[in-house]
Amino acid sequence: MEINRKDLFPEGVEKIFRDHRQKRNRETFQKDKYRIVRYGMLAASLFLIMLYFLSPVSNVRSISVSGNHYLKDSYIIGYTGLNARSKFYFCIPGLVENKIKSDPLIEDAKVTLQPGNVINIDVKEKKAVGYRYEDQPVILFADNTKAELKSEYLDIVASIPLINGFTEEEQTRLLTKAFEDIDENIIHEMSEISQYPLSYDPDTITVLMRDGGYFIGNYFNLSLINQYYEIYSYQKNKNYCIYAADNRKNAFAKACPWDEEDAVLEYWTDEKGDPIVNKYGDLSAKHYYKDAEGNYAEDVNGNRIVIPIDEDGLDVYDDRFQEHYEAGFYDTGELVIPEGYDDSVSENEETYSEETDTGEYSEEESVQTEE
Repeated sequence: MEINRKDLFPEGVEKIFRDHRQKRNRETFQKDKYRIVRYGMLAASLFLIMLYFLSPVSNVRSISVSGNHYLKDSYIIGYTGLNARSKFYFCIPGLVENKIKSDPLIEDAKVTLQPGNVINIDVKEKKAVGYRYEDQPVILFADNTKAELKSEYLDIVASIPLINGFTEEEQTRLLTKAFEDIDENIIHEMSEISQYPLSYDPDTITVLMRDGGYFIGNYFNLSLINQYYEIYSYQKNKNYCIYAADNRKNAFAKACPWDEEDAVLEYWTDEKGDPIVNKYGDLSAKHYYKDAEGNYAEDVNGNRIVIPIDEDGLDVYDDRFQEHYEAGFYDTGELVIPEGYDDSVSENEETYSEETDTGEYSEEESVQTEE
């Protein structure tokens, strides 16, 4: 026996159920409609994005490189792996920077994304000190690191000196540290760097410049080579070497050590007769002035005029020695300026003089440099 819904539910109740079903269907449709619209928009967006990245419009338009002196633009760009087919927005600056900094010649790198799909790479190269031959050719840097001299670095060799010696680890460290304060333009003018131990300084370093001149110093005063060309312009005898003084303030010209005759050095002693040691732990040798002709300057009694030392055991140079010597102010062997004599120097006057000492350390010309 079939039961009719109309028999079970009055017409009014059935109408309520029907209205409820219709309302629920409308709500479901509205929800589905919004969902369909959202999915449609998402699909359209993905499609447009896909079209963008598949088109050349999304490619890198250009890559610029700045800050490089030794390495070519093409080498740095090639190191990043980027090219004209690379997708601009797939370039993650941090990752690219790490790639560039993995090159032993790069100290730092900064990558920025510019408008118009342009990528800018700004690099800072390490300061190259020179190159030398170990098991294979290597380049030394001022931060005491080194890199194998590969074909991409060959252009650097023309701008840095050849290093001879300094085979011990500590010697290499001191040498590279000595270059921290040397101008790169001066480094480019160096041809060779060698060890040349002297009796009074076993750590002596000789630098052959590209103009054929020599600069002589040590690990602690080598930065005075920054004044090389200033001193060279005053130098009367161009065959002389230019030396850095122990006080790290002066540089001067005198006969090169290989041109000097062997001489027995004299050393300063105190009132007890004990040898005086300078602040670097070395015996303080007596050094003597020379006159304008390159001969040892003498007082009226025929004694050589010695360069005095300070409390640190370092020479105290008279930057106007020739003027004072010719005026007779050194007749007693020491500088004595007459009362009332105006010994002032104008602000624009160069503090240049000729000074000397004995044997392996005699001086001819000197220039006072800024501390």
